[in-house]
Amino acid sequence: MFIQSVHQKAKRAFFNYLRNLTLFSFNARLFLIGTFFMGMGFSGFMLLFNLYLKELGFPEGRIGNIITALTLGTVIMALPASVIIRKFPIKRILLTATPIAVFAYFLQVTVVRYHIILLGGFMAGLASTYFRVAAAPFFMRNSTPKERPYLFSMQFACMLVAGVIGSILGGFLPGIIENLGIIPFLAYRYTLYIFSGLVLAALVPYLMIQEKPPGKVEKMRIHSTRLITKLFLPSLVVGIGAGLSIPFLNLYFKNIFMTATNLIGIFYSLQQVLMITGLLIAPVIAERIGKIRTVVFSQLISIPFLIILGLTQNLTFAVVAFLIRAAMMNMAQPLYTNFAMEKVKHDEQPFTNALLVIAWTAGWGASASFGGLLIERFSYSIPFFTTSFLYLISTVLIFAFFQHE
Repeated sequence: MFIQSVHQKAKRAFFNYLRNLTLFSFNARLFLIGTFFMGMGFSGFMLLFNLYLKELGFPEGRIGNIITALTLGTVIMALPASVIIRKFPIKRILLTATPIAVFAYFLQVTVVRYHIILLGGFMAGLASTYFRVAAAPFFMRNSTPKERPYLFSMQFACMLVAGVIGSILGGFLPGIIENLGIIPFLAYRYTLYIFSGLVLAALVPYLMIQEKPPGKVEKMRIHSTRLITKLFLPSLVVGIGAGLSIPFLNLYFKNIFMTATNLIGIFYSLQQVLMITGLLIAPVIAERIGKIRTVVFSQLISIPFLIILGLTQNLTFAVVAFLIRAAMMNMAQPLYTNFAMEKVKHDEQPFTNALLVIAWTAGWGASASFGGLLIERFSYSIPFFTTSFLYLISTVLIFAFFQHE
């Protein structure tokens, strides 16, 4: 009887999950398809770009500076983007930002001069900001509260499913191209061109979005200053922690364990499979224990695995820690964004989402250069331990601010 009862509950939960997915609007589905193409392009590009720069002879400190240039562009553009999104159709914005971002990626890959690569990173940051700032307001306009947690998680999951494909391709394509007699840095370059083209393919579903022009836009008034500040601070602390170590994980496997590029691609694709699993079950957990408790629970569990990454000299332990950390930490992000969008007023949503983007990205960018220098001069352990400590602070802040929500 007990097994039968569990089976019936699981069956009901599964069909309830599917019913919520069928509620997605046509526009939301098109946005998810665009997200899929972008996810393939971004994941493959980010997997290989650091390795490409290393192949060109750039040290970790300079690689960190290039990451910082990307995030600086995002930070500068985030608030203006929130204003622009309120005044213009999001479809038009996406159709403009996508080609600019792709041009910036081509510039970074084609030119080998350090300062030009910095400029390309900055341009890419300016353009890609719109995808991040637009997503939450777009979903709020094109969904109802019933399916919204599923939609936010599904968007993140689409990025990750695409990321699995992108990571596998990123792991194997350079080797395939090298076998044609191409030298390694050119093999990386040609593969990065392919991934830039996948980002450009997102224009097709974006063109099909049917969106009405926004009505008369009143002057934005921010009333929930204290609430928005509370939402902002934990994201800032997480971003600072993440930037110290997470951008360098591919180099960590390459330098510490001498791991081949194709194996690093497999590790990243496995990571994304586990992240997808976490994201798909996160709304179900949130329905039972609440969004904030789910966020706190998942972030806390991720911390010991970061510490393992800083301590272990065993590749198997490192890969397991790498996989579980990513799955637990990333299942929290869409729930936290969804929670933030529901807590603030409708008129404050683009501004609040822009601030969340700034918080995470500014923290990431500010610490990436420092993290690269720490790795270059000392080791990977110090950044991992510091990231763990900052994740703990962020989790404590979330619990203290929103434990009764």
